[in-house]
Amino acid sequence: MSKKTTNRKSFKGNLEDAANAALFLAAFIGIWQLVCILGIWPKVSLPSPEMVAESFGKIILNLSLPDSIAVTLGRLVAAFSISITIGILVGLTMIRFKGFGKTMNSFAAGLLSFPSIAWVPFSILLIGFNEFGIMFVVIMSSVFSIMISTYSSIRNIPPIYLDAARNMGAKGVSLFRHVTIPAATPSLIVGVRQAWSFAWHAIIGAEILMSIVGLGHILSVGREFLDMSQVIASMITIFAIGLLVDRLLLHKIEDKIRRKWGLDQHR
Repeated sequence: MSKKTTNRKSFKGNLEDAANAALFLAAFIGIWQLVCILGIWPKVSLPSPEMVAESFGKIILNLSLPDSIAVTLGRLVAAFSISITIGILVGLTMIRFKGFGKTMNSFAAGLLSFPSIAWVPFSILLIGFNEFGIMFVVIMSSVFSIMISTYSSIRNIPPIYLDAARNMGAKGVSLFRHVTIPAATPSLIVGVRQAWSFAWHAIIGAEILMSIVGLGHILSVGREFLDMSQVIASMITIFAIGLLVDRLLLHKIEDKIRRKWGLDQHR
């Protein structure tokens, strides 16, 4: 299949996805507006789309929303970069030392089920109400997913790949670079996407309780002042950013890697 044909199909698929998303969004807003017109809930509990749009305009014009998005994403990028670095290094160590790997795999799986919000009191008492405390919560909520993904993706490489490479003379760094990494990367990217979702949940929860600026703080302020319009506006922003990062960045990277290694024929 030519590159031009592939690009055309990709563009057509993206256009269809955008059309479906627009249709779903229009239907959702229409139902929301109908519920508001019927007065099933009072406006203080469920504001109309127009009221939420006004709240959006207010927090955009006073720059609280743009500033909060910048602060939240800055924290997230820094903390998630640390999570990826630590997770991959520990995961590789788990592969190198089998006893440590088995023990750490069980330990990490247990901590992976630990609610991210539960790290907040520990972080407050250990580090305090500061940037490092928030980043600590994000790191602890996502690093174990990357550890497990690194460990599992390398262990699940078909042995025939490694045997064939060794028979052709590959060994050491060359074997790791040209065989192990390419074979493990598609599974590892899936783990990174999962870890991203954990990190995104964690930073919002941490900001609600520990920060005076950020998307979580905007959500908390709306709750404290019983401003449901601001609460919904911040929730929509959180959802939209999470969706855009996953679909426009992480999903695209995964697709590119799968195409590069010929793994997308069944999709």
